[in-house]
This record gives sequence, structure tokens and C-alpha cells, in this order.
Amino acid sequence: MIGRAATLDRMASLTRPAAGPRRLAGALALLLAVAAGCSAVGGTPAQDAGPPPPAASAERQAGQGEVLSGFVAFGDFGGGSAQGAVAGAIERWVAGGHRVDALVTTGDNVYERGEPEKFAAQLDEPYRQLRRTRPLWVTLGNHDVSGGHGAAQLRHLGLPDLPYAKQLPGVQLLFLDANRPDRAQADWLEARLSAPGPPFRVVLFHQPAWSCSNHDSNEAVDRQWVPVLERHRVALVLNGHDHNYQRFVSDGGVNYVVTGGGGRTNLYRLDACPAGTPQRVAKARRNHFTAVEVRARTLTVTAITDDYATLDRAVIGR
Repeated sequence: MIGRAATLDRMASLTRPAAGPRRLAGALALLLAVAAGCSAVGGTPAQDAGPPPPAASAERQAGQGEVLSGFVAFGDFGGGSAQGAVAGAIERWVAGGHRVDALVTTGDNVYERGEPEKFAAQLDEPYRQLRRTRPLWVTLGNHDVSGGHGAAQLRHLGLPDLPYAKQLPGVQLLFLDANRPDRAQADWLEARLSAPGPPFRVVLFHQPAWSCSNHDSNEAVDRQWVPVLERHRVALVLNGHDHNYQRFVSDGGVNYVVTGGGGRTNLYRLDACPAGTPQRVAKARRNHFTAVEVRARTLTVTAITDDYATLDRAVIGR
């Protein structure tokens, strides 16, 4: 299955989830869609945030299969007034029985200039409970490196220089530095994706391959890295930089996600996309995180707001 996605698309200007029968109906519809494994890319836009994410036990009952591993991704968060709320929503996801083996970021982890004296307050303390049994793997954004402290942040977290690779059961995560989208990293990416590995590869970097917002798509990334990602039909690409949520699906079935709502509350506008941009199937101006659950033949991607409502859900097959 290439580019197969079952989606619940959640659009801009979202409000809190509705109560009563509407919430129950939404939850039932979500579970039925998951159980059916429907394969439409995109779907009908909706103006309201969806119901709370289903508990892991409900997904198992719906026949989704064993989760081999899982992680949560978020970006553009350090010191933001919604950082604690997003961290709390991640804790609720874990409490719901969902497997989370690692926390990963899409950059701009420490504001404003990546100062080492802020590492404890912006990297450590908000995720102290979550990090007791889980690593924090990061890429670096422009704010992380603008003061010359990117290497210090990586050392603080016990990480090597970018690019680097990490692996969980069923999935390999490849972290790049999009502050310098060069040919050397394209060659590194090509070598990793050409080598034998697990069924799913996820690539993470800060400046987005595709975005229709304040910063838009990064031309150097599109020129240097997107051809490699498309040639290998990477399952999922996770970016940040624009403070919102967007998901694009290319003609080759690659899902590109902007998950830049991890805590900063200056959320960015969502613009119309120019010609040549892959189809944008979901968008939202909300603080959120993105959860990824790995099964034998699928990745389930769920975007969840800081008040624990579902923004978007997709099942990606390979």
C-alpha cells in the first residue's frame, strides 16, 4: 500500500470540542473509520475540533493490531505559554494507554536564541515526568542556533551532531539540520534510505518542505532533499517553523506534516497554497502535538490539541 491514508481532517479557526450527542457521534464515527481502514486521502473539511482521541484499548478492539512502538512530535515550543498545556496533553495520551517510546521535536526548542541557561526551564522541566523513562530526540531550528548554542543543546541531551539516526521497533527516525539544507546531508539521507532497514522511515527537520503560511516552503529543502524523500517514498516527514498544523500528501504518497504548535501561542496564519504544492489535506491554527504509532504495516498519525481534541488522524500504509 503506497500513500494509503484514512483521515479525519480538521481545519482552521478551530474551537473546543462540542459536548453531548455530537461528541458521542463524532467518537463513534472516528472508531468506525479506523475499524474500516478507509483509504481516502483528504476527506470533507470540518470547522470544529474532533472528539478526544480514542483510548488504546478501543483501537485494539477495533482490530488495529499490536503497536510495535510509538513517539510524539512537537515543535516551536520553548518558553511558550501553551508549552505546559501541550505537555499535559501528551501525559493524557500516555495515560490513555498509548505507547510512547520517545519524545521528538521539530526544532525551535529554546527561545529566543538557544541560550544554555534556559535549557532546564524549556527542555527539562516541562517534560520531567515524561522523560523519566523516555529519551528526548531533537532537531534544531533557527532559534536554537542563532546564538551559536546548537551544539551545546545537543550535548545537553546526550545527542550527536546532526544529521543522526535513531531507531524504534518498526521505524527509523532520521534527523537533519535544515538551517543548512546542503548536498552533504542529501547524500547522507540517500545512503540511509538505500540501506536495509525497518518498513517505515520518518524524516525530521525544522524548515518545512511544504507549508502555506508565514514562512512557506523552503526552496533549498525542496531542491536538495525532497527528490530523495520522493524517490524512496518515505512514509512521513515532520517539520516545524510555521506555528500551526498542516499535512500535505504528495502524488507519490509521502505525508509531509508541519507540527509547529508545541507551545508558542503566536500562531501563524494559514494561506492558500500556490500551484505546484502537494495537496494539503488538513490544517489548523492550534497548539498541539503529533502522535505516531507504529504497527507491522501501518503508521497511525494523530494530531491532538492542547485541550485534548483530535485535529487530524491518518493511517499510512506501505
